[in-house]
Amino acid sequence: MSALTAPPREGAPRLAVRGLSVRFGGLAALDDVSLHVDEGEVVGLIGPNGAGKTTLFNAVCGLVRPSAGSIAVGGLPLAPDPVRLAARGVARTLQGLGLFRGLTVRENVLAGRLDAHDPGSDTQRQLADLGLAEHADRPVGDLPYPDQKKVALARALVAEPRLLLLDEPAGGLGTDDIAALGDLVRHTAATGCAVLLVEHHVDFVMGVCDRVVVLDFGRVIASGTPDEVAGDPAVDEAYLGIEVTAS
Repeated sequence: MSALTAPPREGAPRLAVRGLSVRFGGLAALDDVSLHVDEGEVVGLIGPNGAGKTTLFNAVCGLVRPSAGSIAVGGLPLAPDPVRLAARGVARTLQGLGLFRGLTVRENVLAGRLDAHDPGSDTQRQLADLGLAEHADRPVGDLPYPDQKKVALARALVAEPRLLLLDEPAGGLGTDDIAALGDLVRHTAATGCAVLLVEHHVDFVMGVCDRVVVLDFGRVIASGTPDEVAGDPAVDEAYLGIEVTAS
C-alpha cells in the first residue's frame, strides 16, 4: 500500500512539520520551523509581511523544496508533489483566489472534485451550505468579491479534505462576511477536518483558532493559545507595537 492510499496513522497529527528550513540562495525564508495541527483543530499562522507564512504553505504543497526538515500528513511522509495533494486529503485556497473567471460557479467548484465518480450532489451541497446555490450557473467573474471567496472555499471543501490550508481567507471581506467565515471554519473543524490558516486579520485569528503560531524572519517566535500568544512580548515587538487581542 502506497503513502497515497494508506490511511492516516491513529493518533498522529493531521499535519506535522518538523525542523523545516527553506533557503532561497543566501536567504533563509524558513529556519527550523516546527508545528502541528490535530484532527478537528484550527491553527492560525501569523506574522509580519515576509515572515515566511506563505513559504511554509508552499512547502507543504510541494511548490518549494525544503533544504532541511520533514513534513508528514496523518503520520505519513508527504512527498513534494502538488499534483497528488488531493489524494492525501489536503486542500488549499489561494490568496489570489485562482478561479476560472469564464466558467460558472458550479464548474469552478466541480474542478475541486474531478477525481470523484459522481461529484454533482457534493457540489450542490457545498453551494447550498455557502449560500451560492442561486448563483450556480452564473460566470464566477460576475460575482462580488466576497462571493468569489466563497466559491474558492467551496472548491476546496468539496474534496472533503482531512487537512484544509486557508491562505488569507478573510482578505477583502467586510465585518459580517468575516463573522460568517469564522462560523464556517469552526463548523469545518467540527467535522474532523484539521485547518491551518494564514491571515493578517489578527482579531479574526484570535477569535477562531484553538492555537496560534507566530513567525518572524522565518522562525517561530511564539506558539500557544490565543491568550498566551496575545500576552507574549515577542509578538508585540514583531508587530511593531500593534496591540494583539484575543476575543
